[in-house]
Formats: sequence, structure tokens, C-alpha cells
Amino acid sequence: MEPPWRPGLLKKIRILYVITLSELGGAQKILFYLASGLPKDNFEVTVACSPGGELVKWLKELDTVKIVELPQLRRSVSLLHDLIALWKLSRLMAGSGFDIVHCHSSKAGILGRAAAFLAGIKKKIFTVHGWGITPEQSRLRQFFYTAAEKAAAVISTNLVCVSKADYNWGVKKRIAPSKLAVIYNGVPLHGCLKTGILRAELGLGADDLLVGTVCRLSAQKNPLYFLELASDLLSLNSSLKIFFVLIGDGPLRNQCEDYINLNCLQKHIFLLGSRENAASLMGDFDVFCLFSLWEGLPLTIIEAMLNKLPVLANIIGGIPELVADGETGFLVDPGDKKQALKKLIRLLEDPELRKQLGISGHNKAKSNFSLARMVQDYKLLYNS
Repeated sequence: MEPPWRPGLLKKIRILYVITLSELGGAQKILFYLASGLPKDNFEVTVACSPGGELVKWLKELDTVKIVELPQLRRSVSLLHDLIALWKLSRLMAGSGFDIVHCHSSKAGILGRAAAFLAGIKKKIFTVHGWGITPEQSRLRQFFYTAAEKAAAVISTNLVCVSKADYNWGVKKRIAPSKLAVIYNGVPLHGCLKTGILRAELGLGADDLLVGTVCRLSAQKNPLYFLELASDLLSLNSSLKIFFVLIGDGPLRNQCEDYINLNCLQKHIFLLGSRENAASLMGDFDVFCLFSLWEGLPLTIIEAMLNKLPVLANIIGGIPELVADGETGFLVDPGDKKQALKKLIRLLEDPELRKQLGISGHNKAKSNFSLARMVQDYKLLYNS
């Protein structure tokens, strides 16, 4: 007679997550949400990433995740560091009995899958948080990176795209179309819908209008465009009680500070740097903007929608899958500042419109981009 089944007798699925940097970014947040959201009775999680940073700090607070810090995991290409990282990852995988290796970010996606192949790991998953092939790269570099993604796809089990736009691009470039699937990002609701924190810090009243963005200050996120739009609006009437806030840090910070100072905009534009509680601070925005030049599926837009904010954003990447034009916000063509300014003025002049768009966005985010739904989709993939 067989012994009675008990959940505790089930073997845990051992997962190794691999990501390049431990910075405050979208891919890092998704990895953290998965590591913290998977049931501990069924999954045992290890994370390999670069040392220090926000992700490592978050994971240490969980006290249920093993962390392997690899100094050689860096964004820039370095033959020596990349080979050492590949060797260390392969040794880690070969000696730890992982059932699944799940890679995030472009560099870790290549090195992690190659190491998993060398270590004989059967299930190798890569989540595409926006393909690493971008408009700012030369044609030669784009060709090289596309070829690398195709080669890595051959040894992959599954390629998860965070948007249909990324999925369609992968199919178009013939990057293992049969292995591609879409799992939308999800974010937690806690931390959203809190008001008063940011306005108190900035000394703003309830009647002051606040336009904000949360992004890395990099070429991709196009923060100077946001500042130029703010300057154009303020030039129409500098006495308006309209203020702008940019939350984030990155390589373009000095340029952003110089632009604000040179145009004497310090009284109307606030540059706050990186904030872990950005989702909470968004509750004091009246409008959320994001003018990225390329994107996967930005978490900040989902967070803005959960905060019942109308969104003004570029028609790029997976953004149209989040923002329904005229229903949850407005979409504009990249670089069309006249169109963006017109839409922003319309939003600022019509509080009832802002409210309607914000409620519609909130309902859409809760229904389609919840954390519980995302974790469940990945659980099904892990168990398939």
C-alpha cells in the first residue's frame, strides 16, 4: 500500500535567475517580484548578478533567496570579464543541480544561456525586457547582436517577451519563432494611491498642477525631451502654477541639471534623483509622461495607471499595449513636440478628463497587469 501523499514530499523546483546588473530597473524589479512571489514550498531560488546595488539589498531582506555576486557581470562588452563570468556561471550551474536557468537582460541572457548549455541544464528561459538591439547602435552592431540572439535562441527552451511588439520583432527577425511567447509584466498594488508625500517635500499645494516622469536618465528614456516640453509650456505663461518633477538617475543627470539651470527653471522643475518609493510618490502627480525612444513594457507606466494617472507617452515598443489612446491617456509620435504639448495642455486644463482617463487606466492595470497574474503565468511555464 502506497503512503499517503503529502505536499512536503514533493521535490522543490530549483531555479537560478541570472541578471547582469543589480540596479534599480524594470528587469530587476520583475526578477525580484518573481523571487518573492513564487511559493517557497514549491520553489528554491538562487540569483546570480553583479555585486551591491538595489536588487541585492532587496533580495537580502527576503532571507529566502541565495545570492551569488559576480563582479565580472557588467553591461559593457569585455572579452576577459565575459569569459570569466561564463566560466563561473557554468561551474555554479554544474554543481548546484538547478532544474531551470531563467535569464534577464541582454548580456546575462547570452552568458547565462551559454553557461546553462555547457552545464547540461535542460530548461533554459530568457525573458526579453525589450531586445538589446536599439536604434542608437550602428548597423554592424545591430547585425552582431541579432546574430547573437539567434544563436542563443537555438539552445533556449523558451523565449518570453514582455510585449507583443517584442514578440512580433522576434518573429520578424526569425529568432526561434516557435519558442517565443508573451507574458506581460505585473506590478504590486501596494505603495500606490498614496498622496501628499511628494507635495509636502516640494512645498506644493493641492491646487498646484504637477507633471511627472520616473525614468533612468539615459538616451533611451529621453529625459531632456521631457524638460524641453516643460520649458515650452512654461514659456507660454511662467506665472502658471504648473510644476514638473523628474525622478531617476543616470548618465544624463548632469545634462539635465545644466538644462534646468541654463533656462532658469529651478522654481518649476524638480530633479529628485533615484527613489525606491517612486510608485508612492507618483500618487501626487496630475499627469505622468514617458517619452522613451525604445521600450519593452515599462513598469513605470503600469505604476502610473495603478495610481489613477492619465499617461502621455510616445507610440513606441509595447507602450500602446498599455496606454489606450483617448481612453487611458494620449499617445504621441516620437519627436512631435507640438503634438505632445497640445495633448499635455488639454490634460492640464480638464480635471474631469484626467479623472476619467485615470480611472480607466487603473481598471486596465488591475485587470491585465497584476503581479498575481504574472507570477501565475511564470509558474505554469516553469511546470510545463
